[in-house]
Amino acid sequence: MSKKSRKLFSTRSQKYKKSVEECTNIIATSPFWVHFSETIKLELNGSNPSSILCYGLGNFFESIQSKYQFGLLLTIKHEFKVKNCYVYDPQFTDAERSHLTEIGCDLLCENEEGKRSLLPGTFVYMPHCPKQLLNNLLWANWNKEILTSCIIVCNSIDLTVTSTFDRILNKYAYYVKKISPYVIEKKCCDNFIYDDVFNDMALHIFPYDKLKELENSFWERSKEPFYDDDELITKFKCMSFQS
Repeated sequence: MSKKSRKLFSTRSQKYKKSVEECTNIIATSPFWVHFSETIKLELNGSNPSSILCYGLGNFFESIQSKYQFGLLLTIKHEFKVKNCYVYDPQFTDAERSHLTEIGCDLLCENEEGKRSLLPGTFVYMPHCPKQLLNNLLWANWNKEILTSCIIVCNSIDLTVTSTFDRILNKYAYYVKKISPYVIEKKCCDNFIYDDVFNDMALHIFPYDKLKELENSFWERSKEPFYDDDELITKFKCMSFQS
């Protein structure tokens, strides 16, 4: 890269970083955050998350929706003093990866397709991710002890289940459908300044008093999920992008 190109890249990068910082400040001082942070605190009951796992931020240097979604992630990380914040999106640019590392996020190196084993107390943040990704996460953590200790913020499970045909759910979101009757869901407040940033999202908890009543057979897992559609970017698609 020439000296002129490096200077242009640096100037552009600083502009993007300032824009992200501005969006984060807007989030942190908004009525939306006041309401949402109180909801989180109520569920945490005086404790803090052990870690954060975030999938699906998208290109937060370019997309206005992603900037604010990223701003919410950083606000949660700061407010609840979470040291370990694991982040992945197959669409991240090199500049975005570099910025995440600079601010202390732990960048996951490969596309796990959401099939990551969670540590107890993990706060999962998946803004507007496809149902297949949540389904994979549930499959990988199909255990009542793990689920009851975690919080998942993602597209409303209730809305996903009630607005999708059973044949589609059985094929692409079997575990989402199966767990849905036993989830407590608290919708994200819809009073943010833009209505397409956190719309249809909710905070989900998995109460032990509900899950403990389920038979052991409920927790038997089938084989690893596989999908024949293009909604989820798989690790194989990532390989094809890179080749």
